[in-house]
This record gives sequence, C-alpha cells and structure tokens, in this order.
Amino acid sequence: MSLEWLEIQRVRNISRANLELSPGVNLLHGKNGSGKTSVLESAYFLASSRSFRRNMNTAMIQQGMQDCLVVGRGRQGEALYQMGVQRNRKGERDIKINGDSVTRATELARIMPTLQLGPESVDLLLGSPAMRRRFLNWGVFHMEHHFSTLWDAANRSLRQRNLALRAGACPALETWSVQLAHQAEKLDQARASYTARYEPVFQSLVAEILGLDGVKFEYYRGWEAGASLVEIYADDLAGDIKKGHTQKGFQRADVRIEIDGQPAVSRCSRGELKALVWSLVLAQGSQLQTQQHQEILYLVDDLAAEFDLEHRRRIVKFLSGTDNQVLLTSIDRDALIAACDGVETRMFHVKQGKIQGT
Repeated sequence: MSLEWLEIQRVRNISRANLELSPGVNLLHGKNGSGKTSVLESAYFLASSRSFRRNMNTAMIQQGMQDCLVVGRGRQGEALYQMGVQRNRKGERDIKINGDSVTRATELARIMPTLQLGPESVDLLLGSPAMRRRFLNWGVFHMEHHFSTLWDAANRSLRQRNLALRAGACPALETWSVQLAHQAEKLDQARASYTARYEPVFQSLVAEILGLDGVKFEYYRGWEAGASLVEIYADDLAGDIKKGHTQKGFQRADVRIEIDGQPAVSRCSRGELKALVWSLVLAQGSQLQTQQHQEILYLVDDLAAEFDLEHRRRIVKFLSGTDNQVLLTSIDRDALIAACDGVETRMFHVKQGKIQGT
C-alpha cells in the first residue's frame, strides 16, 4: 500500500506534521537531528505499532508528552484505508483501521508491508540470531498465510513446556514436548519452503547491486538435520530441566550467508556487508511483490552515508523500478538528487521537526 497522507503527532522532535506523499520516490533532506529519521520511524510505527529502533517504543514519544499518534491514509488497489496508531508511556497502544479498533498489529502489517534500511541494518549479519529470525519470519509471515496462527501456537507450547521443565518431570511435560515438536516441524517446513523460493531472488539481486556471484543463503532450523525433535527432547530432557528451558527447536533457527563457501562476515569488508544486507532486505520485497502481488513501502535512511554514488544509483534504480512507494533521507540534498538522476521524485525539507515540501 502507498501512503497518500501521513500525520505525525508528538514523535521525538516533531510536535505535529502533515505530509502529502508521492506514490513513488519521496526525498527528505535536512541536518542531523532535524527529524528525518523520525518521519521514517513514524511511517514504520503506523505499519507495525512499534519503532524500528531497538527498545525505543516509548522513547519515540516526544519529551514531556504522555503519548504519540501517527495517522495515515493509503490506497491498496481500489481499497482506501485510514489507519491510526497511538502509544502511551505505559506501553499501551490503540490501533484503528477504518475507524475500527483492532488488537493485533499483524492486521497493520498485512495491509502495509514495510521494509526499512539504514546505517544499523548491517547488524542483521553482525548481530544476534534473534535479528535474523525476525528477518526470516517477516518473509514467511507475508508468503505463508497460515504462519501467524502456527507461530502463536508454537510459542504457546514452548512457554508451557518451559514451565513444565522448571516444575521438574511433571505429567504434562511429555504432552507439551510432543505438541511443541509437531508445531516446530511445521514451522520448519514453512521456513524451508520460503527459503527455497527466496534464495534465487536474493542471488540475482546481489549480482545486480553488488556484482557478486557465489553467494549462498543457508537456513538452519534450530536442531540437527534429519533428527526427530521428539527424540531430541527425550534425549536432552535432563539438560533442559537443569537449564529450565528448551534448548533446541524453532526458537533457535538462524540464517547464514556464505560467499564461495566462506562466511560473509569473515570475508567481506563492512561496506560489502552493508550491500549484502540491503540486498537481503530488498530481495524480500521483490519476492513478495512478484509472487504475492503485494505493494511494499520502503523506508531508506541516510542513503548517501552508506554507499558511493554508483551503488546509490543502483539502489534507487532498483527501488524506482518496483513502482512501490519509497521514502529516502539524507543530510545532503545534492547527493539525493544525484542518486535519483532521471527518477521523478517529491522533495521535503526537514528542519527542527518542521517539514516542508519543496
């Protein structure tokens, strides 16, 4: 879905702002601390009810205020949507879609799939497996429509098994072990199916943006290949009880990137790792658009700081060629214009929390 209009209230240094957005490429320029990233954060918040900055959900509320609010109007095909998300300092949130209150943020995500890229995106490769699991789950959620229900059920079984482990070898432990193993194997099947379709899209995009061949995307499910998870839970029972939690399963999944058989993190420069991560994320959007005919909202922060001019132009060319909505930020207005050579854009100047179309 593309946003026609975005209203931001009490988000960081933005007291109130309204933006009429182009369905194509939108450029935001301004000094550090002016509020550019806060605009992207607000759009992401509208699509997910959370910040893309880690552990910053309440910190995004403007200092001295008790809540923040983001409202947007957008179009998906012929359908028009009005959405609003409010969050207070207690962490309570209020989500509305076309005037109706909804309890699950997944409703927002289905309407407006959103992908964000910025200076911190390289942490997807350098950070913890939890970040890569979230990345993987985003793709599976949008491609496998039963994933959300299965995910909720598996997490409930995992919590119950962990409670049973902390209680010792209680009668319910075997029941929860069998149920969890069954659900984890179904999740694994969904993830493996997604990965098989995703990898060639990723490899093609890496070659286009980075000019690299021999890149492999590997999915690790969280327990030994070919092994029965029920048998693993039985064999590892004493260790699980001692630890007080389930040590193997879907919650330990990971993805690994290799180039010519070597881990990318040990072979690539930081700049190449950034390009790999951006290719990872852009490939998710490309796959979703091509295979599910979904529109994607791309939020790209500080493009000029990440890549040289040639790579900036390749990325902008790719994004503009998708016919999806893009919000791009940079300190340097001229660098944005140079990267978007030949691409129709709408420009905004951000200064001290005020946003003006130019």
